[in-house]
Amino acid sequence: MNLLTATRLQELRKMNGYSQEVLAEKLGVSRQSISKWERAESSPEIDNLMALAKIYGISVDDLLNTDKDKVIVQDPKKKDKDFKGKIKSLLSKANDFGMYPKAAKALLIFPFPIIIVILYVALSMIFHIWHPLWILFLTIPMYYRFAIACKANNRKVFALLMPVPELIVTIFLCLGVATGMWGYSCLLFIVIPLYYWFACFVKA
Repeated sequence: MNLLTATRLQELRKMNGYSQEVLAEKLGVSRQSISKWERAESSPEIDNLMALAKIYGISVDDLLNTDKDKVIVQDPKKKDKDFKGKIKSLLSKANDFGMYPKAAKALLIFPFPIIIVILYVALSMIFHIWHPLWILFLTIPMYYRFAIACKANNRKVFALLMPVPELIVTIFLCLGVATGMWGYSCLLFIVIPLYYWFACFVKA
């Protein structure tokens, strides 16, 4: 092996962050063999050349191409760092997806459930009407369904995510408690299938 090829093998090893011991273990040879290759005292066999090319992610021709002054091989640690950076960037951008991302973010941060609990306890203690004020708790799933809908990518998904069932149940309970007309109030539930049927025709 000529000195240029030996120097190239050493350069590739160092640029990929391997010690002679680690590289020898990967190839299944002794550290002394690696050292002899890099001092041009001996040449690696063809199977070792192919294994080296695979480890470095290059072809055998590129491995032995001594015409190049320098081989650009990215440090594995830098690769990992860049990959993690891209993942973080994608995750941060994910918050910007949807029709109304700012509204969704604000709604999800707002402590709506705590406000409802405080309101329920305060009104119940002041007016002594624990029932039917519990209906207030039904606004919590409606609130979060709407917040999630704001993250929808198009109008059709936005419409399908609207908390229509929860809203209808809440109105039904309020009318039933206020008027006692539970039978007629049941007609409200027809709105649910009609709404979703029409929502399917909304253009994305």
